[in-house]
Amino acid sequence: MKEEERDFTETDWQRAQTAVFNEYDRFVKQLHVEGVDYTILQARRIVIYQDLIEEWRHNATTLKVDLEDNTQALTIFEDLALKGKSHLLERCAKKMENWPDYIPSPLTIWLELAEDAERE
Repeated sequence: MKEEERDFTETDWQRAQTAVFNEYDRFVKQLHVEGVDYTILQARRIVIYQDLIEEWRHNATTLKVDLEDNTQALTIFEDLALKGKSHLLERCAKKMENWPDYIPSPLTIWLELAEDAERE
């Protein structure tokens, strides 16, 4: 992946962080629009998104240190280059919904996702 070869700056990570937060906000707005029944059906995805976004709440320096070698997390930069917005949470949630026993910490989630991405 081209992004792995590039050294992303703190500004790049701040931009990525904003894009991930915007993706989460779009998801929450969709839940409001679709209503209660849809939201109930999305309960597992809601929990997954909340856990995924927790790691992205760190300041950009910490975020960069935690995720700069994470192939799955780095796909955010491909999203931004190709589409101008994040689809990272959705992509990760689809993978995580297949995990049988899901209760890891936020950083462990990203490590598991990186291992999955390397196997693909």
